[in-house]
Amino acid sequence: MTPAVTIAVINYNSAAFICDLLDSLRAVTDPPYRLLVVDAASTDDSLAPIEAARPAATIVRCPDNVGFAGGANIAVRDVLDHGGEHILFLNPDTTATPAFLRAMLDAADERTIVAPKILYRDDPRLISTHAGGFDWRLGLFRDTYHGRPDGPATSVRRDDLDTASFACALVPAQAFRDAGPLDERFFMYYEETDWIRRARAHGYRIRYEPAAVIYHRESGSSGGGWMTPFKLYYATRNRLYLVRKNTTSPRDYAYFTAYFWVTRIGATARLATRRDWRLLRAMWRGVRDYYQGRMGRTYQVNDV
Repeated sequence: MTPAVTIAVINYNSAAFICDLLDSLRAVTDPPYRLLVVDAASTDDSLAPIEAARPAATIVRCPDNVGFAGGANIAVRDVLDHGGEHILFLNPDTTATPAFLRAMLDAADERTIVAPKILYRDDPRLISTHAGGFDWRLGLFRDTYHGRPDGPATSVRRDDLDTASFACALVPAQAFRDAGPLDERFFMYYEETDWIRRARAHGYRIRYEPAAVIYHRESGSSGGGWMTPFKLYYATRNRLYLVRKNTTSPRDYAYFTAYFWVTRIGATARLATRRDWRLLRAMWRGVRDYYQGRMGRTYQVNDV
């Protein structure tokens, strides 16, 4: 019988940290789960430790780098084909605590998407969770507590959120039948915010469950660290696409556009002052490519 939960890992060049995730998952024994790895054409032989540590895992090898959105859609199709009830997206640059999966499943139901408490692996005093509100007029996350100290405010369950990161999220498989697949034009970053908006329109809700805890390296497959040129490029381009796609009011979109351009001027000044030319170049490439309609995969990690 297929376990109710499939843990789906979208792998790309994770050899430097995938063993940490595999080691942590050995302690996760309740509930039983199926491990599914979608490899987006890694070039660092990161599949070898996965195959050695988890020979029973299902591994799907992609002929090209399909990004997170494409890899997640492949995982979803596999779960739906096998009759799984829930899919748990889990980044390869995370490590799990033994009870995290049971806590997430206990907080879930057929209409609830569950996000755990995510802490920085290098400083577990700080929150790495992207679960909270989203301001569509400005294209900004709100009340996610990201980068703030873990404490009383981040230790209580919260319901009916606007968005949550798929770095770790437990999703009913039925939600993908109702809301459809992720939009692969994002390639990576913001694809889950776009999809969750559709899922919520179909009656699904987002729950933050602090009893479930994992640790996150942050951007392990995007060059490492909070902000990299690769991440800034896709975040800039996709933020423009996300808001344009989901905003129906011309007035609200005009407000966002004005805000975006004013803040890009400020960001340009800050990056130029720091002489951070790679980040500055990546940001403006993202702006240019959005307005030229260049979506999907345009650059790899080492290209920007």
